[in-house]
Amino acid sequence: MRKNWIGTVVLVGVSMVAGLFLSQMWEPVLGQPGGFSVEVPPQVVVQQQPELLKCYVDCRPLLLPGGIPSQILVITVVDTEAKKIAVYHQDMSNGAVTWLSTRNIQPDLMIDQFNARSPLPNEVQQEIRRLREANK
Repeated sequence: MRKNWIGTVVLVGVSMVAGLFLSQMWEPVLGQPGGFSVEVPPQVVVQQQPELLKCYVDCRPLLLPGGIPSQILVITVVDTEAKKIAVYHQDMSNGAVTWLSTRNIQPDLMIDQFNARSPLPNEVQQEIRRLREANK
């Protein structure tokens, strides 16, 4: 009885070793995954460029003197593709919406500076050049 038990343990051990050895050989020969571990395929990470929103909407209460919110909401709509901005007032008491203005902001965006405060863009560029020359 003892011989059968020892023989069984030896047979199972040899079978496991042979199975591990053969599974490692099958993979390179036949291209089949083997072994007892699960291989994770390499992951590809794609970073897409952030896409601008087509439209941006902002709603804020119109503030009275002293910072007290009124019953009027200021609604601002910016179309980033058409480069236009529109402003509306909504009266919260009766729900009426009044169109105040619309503007094409494309020409505004072409100006480098307008009503800018120091440091101005050209001052920043001069400082960058000065620092680069000092580090040479």
